[in-house]
Amino acid sequence: MRVMKGLERIRIVIVLILGMMALGLLTWGIGKVYLELVGQSRRIKVEETQKSKKTSNTVDGIVLVLPKATFWTCQVGVFQNESNAQLNREKLQGLALNAEVIGDNPWTVGIGLGYSANELKGTRQALAEKGIPTIPKQMVVPERTFRVAGNGSQLTMELLTNVNTILQKGLTVEALAKEKQVWDTLAGDHPPKELEGLHQLYSRIRAKPNIEEQSVLGLSLYFESQRVINKFSGK
Repeated sequence: MRVMKGLERIRIVIVLILGMMALGLLTWGIGKVYLELVGQSRRIKVEETQKSKKTSNTVDGIVLVLPKATFWTCQVGVFQNESNAQLNREKLQGLALNAEVIGDNPWTVGIGLGYSANELKGTRQALAEKGIPTIPKQMVVPERTFRVAGNGSQLTMELLTNVNTILQKGLTVEALAKEKQVWDTLAGDHPPKELEGLHQLYSRIRAKPNIEEQSVLGLSLYFESQRVINKFSGK
């Protein structure tokens, strides 16, 4: 009788021990699952944050800095009001000369672009032979900073940087060739419409047989790049 009671107590103790072990294993398993879920949640949050930052960078675009540039042009006339300057510009363009209105108050009409006043001697002589007297005028373009984003952002940056290089160093074979290479590489089948006019102007300049005729179109290259900048800036 006593032996049976002793065995019963042993069984109860064993059952209690096994129960406690089972409870411990269950608690450990739940804790492990919880920790794994917490860890996974944190990883997901980190990944989402990283993706958000990448998206933010894509949406915000890339900041493009165009350094200060100095170039020369052939000044054709100076006017006290814009309407007269625009009329003079249109008259010259009717003669197949790419004149542009430079600055305001007073408004100045110019033709051609060069790295120095001496570089424009040939252009000035060619204009003089057509009865258009000119004087060399220095132009200073301050440093410009703006953000480029969206479709064709890399192409936009490359083309605008190329124009700025031409303003700094003049129309060179290397700069004109680089624009074509960049366009052929990055434009694809559907380039941004805002850039097509700039590319077409580059093509017209490359087609000219000498630097004097290229120079006559050079100032329009600068103004077309300004139109692109203003377009992307919302102006």
